Amino acid sequence: MSIAPRVRVRRACLGLALALLSCVLATPARAARDLLFAVNEGTSSASDALFRRDKYADLAAYLSSAVHRPVKIETSNILPILVRNVQRQRYDVLLVRPSHIAARAMRDQGYRLLVAARGESRVHFIVRRDSPLKSLQDLHGRFTVFPDSLAYPTALGLAILRDAGIDPRAERVQYMNRQEAVGYAVRQGLADAGVVISYSRVGRDWEKNGGRLLYTRGKLPYWSIIVSPRVDAAVADQLRAAFLALDKTSRGKAILGQIGIDGFEPGSQQAYLDMLTWVEGRRP
Repeated sequence: MSIAPRVRVRRACLGLALALLSCVLATPARAARDLLFAVNEGTSSASDALFRRDKYADLAAYLSSAVHRPVKIETSNILPILVRNVQRQRYDVLLVRPSHIAARAMRDQGYRLLVAARGESRVHFIVRRDSPLKSLQDLHGRFTVFPDSLAYPTALGLAILRDAGIDPRAERVQYMNRQEAVGYAVRQGLADAGVVISYSRVGRDWEKNGGRLLYTRGKLPYWSIIVSPRVDAAVADQLRAAFLALDKTSRGKAILGQIGIDGFEPGSQQAYLDMLTWVEGRRP
């Protein structure tokens, strides 16, 4: 064999070896890519970022074992930042209490419902026990306070007023940073009525603490965990199975107790989309 063919053979072998080495090195890197798991507790939580990160640390470790790659927790209760990051598909997985934000991510950014938290979600219009208000119609000309303008109970409350023929733009309304501030304003007589969600501390304890519910609407989508379209189906299936199995073991039950959730169920993505259609006033 002449020198030229031998050189070509050596070059071909070298190229093949480099290609194989590249595949060997690239495969673990892809498999080990971190999953960014974001948690947002909406305006019903007053805990700080460090507390929330510790709160979900054991869940992240559990999920890491299930998908064989690191799962990193990021927490943010600043809703505009959350919305912007969802629009950019920054998060691989997101546990979010404001269900209209989750629904919009499913509809507009291609996120998929992974699981729904087991529980019930209702929105309350709260008043003092001695309030003269008897119905939603009595809110005309009154001062009503809402949580953050992007909060779930705010979206629900505004839709309820719209359906009742009440235009908030023509009424006295104010948005507050937390649901606890809404409860305080109503309790102290600084506002005539307020809007909160049933799973907030204010919503849970309002009647117990001597308040009254002016109006309630229930059977609304509860907390959800959604997954980015960037996450392949096999990994999503592993995550789903891990969440659904949490209440089957002592370790899983301890994790659920730590994050304050009874358990997870498959849920219905369409229920979230139907709620969003109603909230936005669109025809189905």
